[in-house]
Amino acid sequence: MFRTIIGLIGVIITLFPAKIRYLYEQFALKNPDAVNVKPWFIPAIRAEGLLIVLVSVFGGKVYRMSLYLLGLAGAVALFFPRRALRISANYSYEEPERIEWNKGLVQAIRCFGVLYLLIALDALTNLNRDPNDA
Repeated sequence: MFRTIIGLIGVIITLFPAKIRYLYEQFALKNPDAVNVKPWFIPAIRAEGLLIVLVSVFGGKVYRMSLYLLGLAGAVALFFPRRALRISANYSYEEPERIEWNKGLVQAIRCFGVLYLLIALDALTNLNRDPNDA
């Protein structure tokens, strides 16, 4: 069930990468109209969505490993949210120093970090279950 939900999220990201970018910027940035994304950013969002779909469809060890990587990302988000924002901005935007983050974004990133860690912990604590059931 959980794998199906993740797969559907991947489909949405794959089909609507520009809308995903727009929604993220409305949530995260004070000045979304003042920044420009790098030209490959939207194709990278689509590729990420496609990867999520493929991992969800194939399941098994690949899916479980992706959950462990999600846990690693969660640890970074929880313990180093500002650094994660800086890296993300440098990767995604032209002139990242112009970005103004919305108040409360760091706390939101930490909450996602906790969620990602809990998902990874669930995968670790259920090593004996069939990975295709995840």
